[in-house]
Amino acid sequence: MKNRYRASRNLLLFFILIAASCSESHHNELIYRFKPNNGALELDSVKTQILTGLGTEMLIVYPDSDIVIIQYDRFQTNQQLIESHFTSNGYTIELITKTRIEEKNQPWKKK
Repeated sequence: MKNRYRASRNLLLFFILIAASCSESHHNELIYRFKPNNGALELDSVKTQILTGLGTEMLIVYPDSDIVIIQYDRFQTNQQLIESHFTSNGYTIELITKTRIEEKNQPWKKK
């Protein structure tokens, strides 16, 4: 009887931990500093490549700036794939920050 109680309790704890881990946000934000090399494609072409890929939700480049902000779903794409778009098109990039976005901080999604 005691072993059955422990097994039930452990199983319940396992399901609670699984539910808690699945409810966390799976969105990240990357902030890069980029620099075009000789022969680099136009930035608009690179932006189009990144945004047409599955999982990239937002990309912001301010005029007259070398900073780009990208928000993506890490279950659908990854940081290395996003970076490869820049490097394969003639840009040198430097990661400034990478942060996880909380669900409540996603103003672009309808609630």
